[in-house]
Amino acid sequence: MALRLAATPALRTTARLMMRQQPMGLVKIHSSVSQSNAVATHKPDRLHGSYHWDIERAASLALVPIITSQLAFGASPITDTLLGVVLPLHLHIGFDACITDYFNPRNGVIVNKVMTGALWAATTGVLVGCYQFNTNDIGITEFISKLWV
Repeated sequence: MALRLAATPALRTTARLMMRQQPMGLVKIHSSVSQSNAVATHKPDRLHGSYHWDIERAASLALVPIITSQLAFGASPITDTLLGVVLPLHLHIGFDACITDYFNPRNGVIVNKVMTGALWAATTGVLVGCYQFNTNDIGITEFISKLWV
């Protein structure tokens, strides 16, 4: 005597309704909006997310040998240069994902543009600062070494 949940009529109709439901992105919410009033969007590129993911993973994986070589061999101009480029790139990608998640352009176009502009300005400032610190001061890896000692 096995319990047959699928045999009950209420569960069968619920399962059929769930299978017929459209995903929320495809549901037409306002029928009064005509095509002339709709906002024009760009055609999504399927490979854009793939390239973005590959670059994000490559930056994350590149940080491991850069930091390891800095700890193993000490400060060097090559490690300073790589760390001064890869670390801001990694941080930019992470903060860009946060802006996309929390300040979505569909909810607030102006806030999204302001946040994205601020991110680009901050990333540019960090890259220039890393360059200045590496060329005119002791360098990033020597600074990290002095912090740990």
